[in-house]
Amino acid sequence: MHSFDDAISPAVAVAMLQGQGIKISERTLRERARELGACRVIGKAMFLLPVDIEAILEASKPVRRSASAPSASAWSEADSLALYQRLREPRKKRQAKLPD
Repeated sequence: MHSFDDAISPAVAVAMLQGQGIKISERTLRERARELGACRVIGKAMFLLPVDIEAILEASKPVRRSASAPSASAWSEADSLALYQRLREPRKKRQAKLPD
């Protein structure tokens, strides 16, 4: 069970982050906390526990791409060849058909 002694408001969390040189708005922190479900809300009041702050920080890590797995392209060598051939064909002038 958690204690209210460790609870802080989003405003206090933002002030702590800004004290460390990390610029974030209270609104952004509140939105992110709600999005992750990493907050406690009673009525209109929102507060954060240390476990919530850890969840927000963990979710904020950038996703690392695997260097060994090449990205799959939907464009194939055959598609490239077909496009090349189409671009090399001489253009035909379109003639408007006149009604009979």
